[in-house]
Amino acid sequence: MSEEPRILRWMCAFSQRLRQRRRERFLQHFTITSETRLLDVGGSDDWDWGEWPAGAPKVTLLNLESPGDRKAGIEYVQADACDMSMFADQSFDIAFSNSVIEHVTEWERQQIMAAEIRRVAKSYWVQTPNRHFPIEPHMLFPFFQYLPLSWRRVIGRHWPFSFEKLRRGDPVRDAVGVRLMTRAELQACFPEATIQAERFLGLAKSWIAIFPASEK
Repeated sequence: MSEEPRILRWMCAFSQRLRQRRRERFLQHFTITSETRLLDVGGSDDWDWGEWPAGAPKVTLLNLESPGDRKAGIEYVQADACDMSMFADQSFDIAFSNSVIEHVTEWERQQIMAAEIRRVAKSYWVQTPNRHFPIEPHMLFPFFQYLPLSWRRVIGRHWPFSFEKLRRGDPVRDAVGVRLMTRAELQACFPEATIQAERFLGLAKSWIAIFPASEK
């Protein structure tokens, strides 16, 4: 029997634990009530936005892909995170984005996405993997992000342990289409934000741009 399903289950469980810790950290920072207007940029239902300790906020979930099953109480918008022109300035109390900005592929588009988040929301929480963490988080290959594009394409096609490969998706898309960011780049995109580290084994695994620095 193939070990891929078992490996994938372990990887997904580990990823879910990290997301849960991130969600708890988010809830510790912001005061969320039933009146809070929250925009999840590039998100999915994996975050269980319907479960809140003090009343569910008004959640809008924006994604390029149309969702399958839709949950009650969530407004779904199919759109590009680099063009949120359907929303007026300061339409939301909080914008939340988890591991999305690295997928817009180009530095110029990352700046545009950041500008849109800052425009449509009064406060925000934007997380992205650290470019200098030794294991690339999509391919799960050491120092993959520093390799030439041609090498990344070949490894993406043949390396058996990337998330997309194990899910029987398109690993080459992540191999060539992800642009990880440094702390300095994230700070440049969100100049008024505080940049916090999310650590694993003492190393900064991800960066989180948070504005304002203190909410509660």
